[in-house]
Amino acid sequence: MSETDRVPDNRILEYIQDLTSAKKGLPYGQPVGVLVSQTVTDSATLLKLTAEVGPHIAVLQVQADIIDDWSDDTIDQLTYYAKKHGFILWEGSRVLNCTVNFMGRGSANFQTRKVLADLVRRKYTHGTAKVAQWSNLATSWAPGVPLHEQEKDLLIPTLRKAAREAVATTVKTIETEISATNGDEHHEEVEAPISPPTTNGWAEFSSDSFGAALRKLSTISVTESVTLQPHVEPDDGVPAPPLLSRGLALCLPSAIDSAFTSEFRQSTIMAACANHDFVVGLLTSEPFFTSYTGDYLFDLAFQDSHGTPQLGRDILEAIPYLENKHSFALFSLVPAELIHNYESDPIRSMNGDSPDEDLPESVVKLHYMVDQALKMREANRKEHLGNHQELSSMPVGPGIFHVPVVILP
Repeated sequence: MSETDRVPDNRILEYIQDLTSAKKGLPYGQPVGVLVSQTVTDSATLLKLTAEVGPHIAVLQVQADIIDDWSDDTIDQLTYYAKKHGFILWEGSRVLNCTVNFMGRGSANFQTRKVLADLVRRKYTHGTAKVAQWSNLATSWAPGVPLHEQEKDLLIPTLRKAAREAVATTVKTIETEISATNGDEHHEEVEAPISPPTTNGWAEFSSDSFGAALRKLSTISVTESVTLQPHVEPDDGVPAPPLLSRGLALCLPSAIDSAFTSEFRQSTIMAACANHDFVVGLLTSEPFFTSYTGDYLFDLAFQDSHGTPQLGRDILEAIPYLENKHSFALFSLVPAELIHNYESDPIRSMNGDSPDEDLPESVVKLHYMVDQALKMREANRKEHLGNHQELSSMPVGPGIFHVPVVILP
């Protein structure tokens, strides 16, 4: 396979990173996510907000379970806006694995873990929300297996396989629908190949798994919408999102005043490293974008109860299937209190100018929140610069790509 044909380790993360330079509507050039708040409970309001903020975001986290009239049409419209404006879709109301530190526990009954893994799979692929059929990202707690035994994990391989099957079914459904619309045009039956194992021993999940089959089908490509709809031209200069790519965001156990053990936190980070083809990054409710000034994943694994990195990263770096070249997204909430001064702030500017009165209020708030978060982040970075200089000589491990998440409206 030539370099130009090489499939990236993680298409979703690469796409978010590419938007930094390609998508001019991002607030201050910062890839940002919007978490649709609990006040949005119907499709019309959800789609109105999506249409407004779509040109300005990299990720949209939707709470499908609280949308009263959720339907296939809602999915179609979300997919349309994702392709037109260029952003990643994330169903955020379901935490697929709700058990904490159980799925990977060696002493837990294997049959029980297998049943729970199947339940998690069905939460991902079945039900009203149909998460795996349309959502690029899903959320889960890590299995919690010991650091050096990630190959014994039952959970993430189950979800990876379910994602493959869901995408393959979606592709087949579109082919059938389009064939029915255009007449009985013959298409050669091609079985989607199984991708070869990676250097860490697991089969990678990527669009390459379906590459041969998709290239044989003249009616669809991996950049087309996952539903039957008119051709959609992306906004000028914005690359089409990888709508058929799937991945996980693992919940990061808190290290600050938390009941979580440090071992579970370290295991979560190791699970991400061991499954970098499928795990896009880590999700935290802590305000890491504004308060955490580091850029390396291993620092997060060894924080004390005050959030200060400690020695011990060599424990992770000694594990053989780690590669420092990989990076992971860190999705962290922008503190909600930053909006408190929004109404009284005399500046309320974007790029130094007064906000355009024609812009929706949601977009103006988004820019304001990102502006305040960037200022707070820079202030904290300067304050902690000395500590980071002390740590800079230590091995660093995989990098972090920060994606702040703003709750709207």
